[in-house]
Amino acid sequence: MNRQLAAGAGIPTIIAGAAGLYLGALDFSINVSLPTMRDSLGESLITVQWIIVIYHASRSGSGFGVGAFGDRFGLKWLFLAGVILNSVAVGLIALQTDLAGIVALRVMQGVGVTILFTVGPALVARAFGPHRRGAALGVTIAAVGAGQVTATLGGGWLVQTIGWEAIFWARVPIGAAVLLIGMFMIQPFVAAATRRSVGAFNWAGAGLLFLALFMFALSVSIARIDGWTSVGTLGTGALFVAFAALFVWRERRIENPLVPGELLRMPAFLAGAASNLVATIAYFLMWFLFPFYVVDTLGRSPVALGAMLATMGASTFVGSTAGGWLADRLGDRVMTVVGAVGTAGGLLWMSQISDTASLPEVALRAGVVGLAFGIHQSSVYALTMRHVSGDRAGAASATLAVTQTIGTVLSVSIGTMIFSWRERLALEEGLSEAGAFIDAYGDAFLAAAGVALIAGVIVIGKRATKRSETGGDEDA
Repeated sequence: MNRQLAAGAGIPTIIAGAAGLYLGALDFSINVSLPTMRDSLGESLITVQWIIVIYHASRSGSGFGVGAFGDRFGLKWLFLAGVILNSVAVGLIALQTDLAGIVALRVMQGVGVTILFTVGPALVARAFGPHRRGAALGVTIAAVGAGQVTATLGGGWLVQTIGWEAIFWARVPIGAAVLLIGMFMIQPFVAAATRRSVGAFNWAGAGLLFLALFMFALSVSIARIDGWTSVGTLGTGALFVAFAALFVWRERRIENPLVPGELLRMPAFLAGAASNLVATIAYFLMWFLFPFYVVDTLGRSPVALGAMLATMGASTFVGSTAGGWLADRLGDRVMTVVGAVGTAGGLLWMSQISDTASLPEVALRAGVVGLAFGIHQSSVYALTMRHVSGDRAGAASATLAVTQTIGTVLSVSIGTMIFSWRERLALEEGLSEAGAFIDAYGDAFLAAAGVALIAGVIVIGKRATKRSETGGDEDA
């Protein structure tokens, strides 16, 4: 995209892309409402988790198909379809009185959110050239932090004063507003369909990859609930292997593979996607295990928990905005490493926290983690998408959306495994339940800090100049 295009369509595109990510990020309200939903629906802690499991499975499976579809047929109408799918789904979920109906609708919602998280960054990448893409993506990605703040603070208040249904139906009018923004802010020449692909759209490949990644997410999630050797885990794992093998076999024999080969030949793209996956595995422990520490160990209310999570979301907003701007000036790889190392440091600091910590101390540590992860997110988006051509922006953005979702699933499963193992050992050693929790909590976060460091090491490849990372040459 040339500078004239960026000047005319850049700000409206950022507004539209950020609005879509903000709407999708409002689902973080689930983190403060799940206990209430469990009690209201008369379910157990195990069964109510299917609300989370199916949502992430559908998001994992649909990403690559959504990206390829948007590149081929146009991004604007796909963005609008994502808003509608998400809004209709959450509106219907608010009317449900049983778990089965909610879980079924979470598939629709998951696809809708996948569209928003894929199309938003892709639109921005198309509207800005390589020199300005980091700052533009950083501001756009920062909307996720804003959504987290709204979801945790507003969600906690809605659940406590009205009920869990409110966190769903309250998103319907917000969705209507985002729909209007998309209709009037997204310029046709930014979101236009491309003609680069060969032959008909790869429907079979999209279907096989959806089934493969859906089964992978399902298998990992079932393992967390029933164990790694359960029938459900092994059965869905076998289906994942079968669908994945069939997908790879077919993709090698067709002219229009779902994931363009040119992306797989870009070192920066591969390093960024891998770093995004690994960093998410480390970071999401804050959204999964941290709430139990605040509520169970510190004995704080859901409103206090919402405030702590909102602090982390607000710092992520700041980090994302600053990280993209700095990536344009100092280099994508440099800032990605800075974000990863900072995240590792924050998680390490969090692992040392006691069971008598004050809320300001907890908020400070959570804020450090959120700030550093925000820097990593915007920088890794810039690294991955800096030199991707406009007609492949959807596929590149889809890769980041999928690696984030898979990273979330793996984070919860691996984190649970480490935590449960260490807690059991601590109890066998004679520690109290509270002491065993703190001991296991610290070890889980210590492991997460190590994983975050790996996310930084991944992007340290051939030495790249500042000019190459900010649009001059190919990022090696």
